[in-house]
This record gives sequence, structure tokens and C-alpha cells, in this order.
Amino acid sequence: MPTLHSVGDRGFFALSGPFATFDPNHPSVEIWAPSGIGDAPIVVYAHGGAGYREDDQARVEMFRHNGFATISFDSYEMNGFTDWEFVTRRITNGGKQDMIWGVFEGAVAHALAGGPWDADNVVLYGGSNGGRVVLYAGTELHHPNIRGIIAEAPAATGFALGDLWIPAIIPFGALDNWAGQSETDFVWTRTYPDSPISIEAWVDTLQRKQRPLRFIFYENAGHLLFEGALKEVTVRRGEAIAFTAYEGAGPGVLERYERDVMSFVEGVLRR
Repeated sequence: MPTLHSVGDRGFFALSGPFATFDPNHPSVEIWAPSGIGDAPIVVYAHGGAGYREDDQARVEMFRHNGFATISFDSYEMNGFTDWEFVTRRITNGGKQDMIWGVFEGAVAHALAGGPWDADNVVLYGGSNGGRVVLYAGTELHHPNIRGIIAEAPAATGFALGDLWIPAIIPFGALDNWAGQSETDFVWTRTYPDSPISIEAWVDTLQRKQRPLRFIFYENAGHLLFEGALKEVTVRRGEAIAFTAYEGAGPGVLERYERDVMSFVEGVLRR
């Protein structure tokens, strides 16, 4: 189990390893493939900062309904944390991403090694902290069978982002001000001392190099598109921090989102 280290005076903790690696037999792991097909492309899914929850399951189900095999997991449970509220509220983004990455890297290797799916067509998908992890994976894992990346509302802090050659889309709710200081403090524009380059600036730099990645913005939507109807919520972090932000999506957003995601994926798969 990782070791907790207090950070500052607001009740946050960073983590040091060792971190768990992928165990296909762990109870939180779901490896699913359409029966009787054998050649379905496969999506490896990285959950967000709250661990693997109902909204994560909804994303995975979206792919299953469209004929994809999937691998998903709860990296916090694998690392010995069963109190998801503690991890969500008290552990830094970097610590969360360390736990996700330790498992996700092995899950991708498992997908690429083959099974009752098409290991020539592997897609990486993550949301929030998991979105940051899959973008990082795209700069660290250089395998020709990783065809595309979907990073839904990636966290503004955490892992450093480098050069990315794998085709990628970065969907955001246009109202996504999660953990911001105001209604217009949007996640993709934000910088921090440990993450001095915003996601927007990173994307702009890579687009200037003709790298195949782009934003997709959804009006009438905030953070966590699959969390339910669009609403404003108050979220607590640490012992002394609270913020108000938009989460969820308005009518018709998820239908458009599914069309956009499937169109992107069909465009990058090798058939």
C-alpha cells in the first residue's frame, strides 16, 4: 500500500510507492468482450478521481453497446484504499494519478498481449484524473496498435504532458470550472506551480507541430458529463477548501457526445 505524506496545512496527502500494478484477477477488474465475435476493438478505461463509480460504468457501457471489448478497474482498491471519499477529498491529483497509472500501464499491456478481442486496435479512454493519465500514456507508451485516445475533461494538474503522436480528442463541457475560483475559471485554461502549462497551451503547441489532437466543447455541460443532469454543486477538498462548479450535461449532450466519440474511434481504427 502506498505511504501517505502530509502536504501543507489543509489536510492533503501526497503518496509514495510502491504502487499496485495490474492484476487481471482482482475483484474490481472487468475484462469484457462481445460473445461470439473475437475481433472487437478494445478500450482500456482509466477512472477519475473518485475511483471507479457509476459514471465510469456508464462510459464503459457506451463502448460495449457499440461493439467494443473493454478493460476497466478500480486502482484505489488495488492500492488498498477502500474509502473513496478520503481519496477524493484528501489525496492530491498527483497521488491519484500515480495509483491509476501503476495499474493502467499494465492493463494496456494486457490488452496489447491479445485475448478474445482485436489487439491490433486498442483505444485508451480516461475521465478527469484518468483523462490526464491517458494523455500521459500517449506520450509514454509507443505502440503502433494504440490507435486513439479519448481524454474527457483531463485534470489541470498532475502528470507532465509531453509530445503526443497518437490521434486524440479532448472533450470538455463548455462550463467546466471544476475546482476553479470563478464561473469562468475553466479547467483547460488553468495553470498551477506544479503544472505551469495549461492544457489549452499544451494543445496549441502540439497543433502547431501538426499533431493529431483537438478539443471538442459541449455547450450546456460541465465536468463529469455522465454524472447526470447539468447542475451546480459544492465540492469539498481537504479540511478547509470548498468550491462550487458545474457538473453533468443538459438534454441531448450525451447523444452528441457518443456520436462524436464513435466517429473519432471509427476514423482511427485499422480495419
